[in-house]
Amino acid sequence: MVLLGVVAFVIALLIVFPASWLRRALPAGAQCANWNGSLWRGQCNSLTLTIAGKPPVRIDALSWRLHPLALLRARLQMDARVSGAGAQARGKVMLGRGNLLRVDELSASGPIDHNLLGALPAGWHARMEARAVTLELQGRTLRQLAGTLTARELTDEHGMRLGDYQLQFAPQPAAPFTGTLRDLGGPIDLAAKLTIQTNRAWTLDGAATLRPGSPPQLARMLDQLNTADLSGRRRILLEGVVN
Repeated sequence: MVLLGVVAFVIALLIVFPASWLRRALPAGAQCANWNGSLWRGQCNSLTLTIAGKPPVRIDALSWRLHPLALLRARLQMDARVSGAGAQARGKVMLGRGNLLRVDELSASGPIDHNLLGALPAGWHARMEARAVTLELQGRTLRQLAGTLTARELTDEHGMRLGDYQLQFAPQPAAPFTGTLRDLGGPIDLAAKLTIQTNRAWTLDGAATLRPGSPPQLARMLDQLNTADLSGRRRILLEGVVN
């Protein structure tokens, strides 16, 4: 009876308290112009995120629906939907103790550039699609990664089209997480493996071959990574850390 009473009390608070009460919970650099609904089911319109050294990110609408029972396990769990600037995303988000962040069933689409994805060189852009993505971080430690990411109409700073590419991570019990990277058509025939460790260090290992009719400047670009063998095949080996 006590447990049922606590649950009823929490649900009542979520229903009664206005969404604007979340204003104090926003991280530094985040501002919401207009709040609607309640803590349990609400929406923020005109959300601005400012990160040092990067242009502000503006989101037209962020809506959510909380799962009250998760609060009994000291977790904040919600279904969230985001839209703005030609992009949209929806999925399940959970926050827990020890800086735990988990995202499930994430699907998203929208334009990306160097400001949103630091791995892209400055001036490059594409349209990103995410499907069935699962991501779990404990602080800065990567604990789970799965799903499919597709970059369409990848274009460099000079306007040269580089094709479409897909990165797919099958569900894996533990790190290192290994995904397959391949082209979906375009001037480059690419097949590679991307491996990410728990500390977010990554290694890309594969091979690329230029298809007939590809722009000459594309060959010069790939020559900076490795020279081609007699068959035109280039070994690609890169590494870094996801910030």
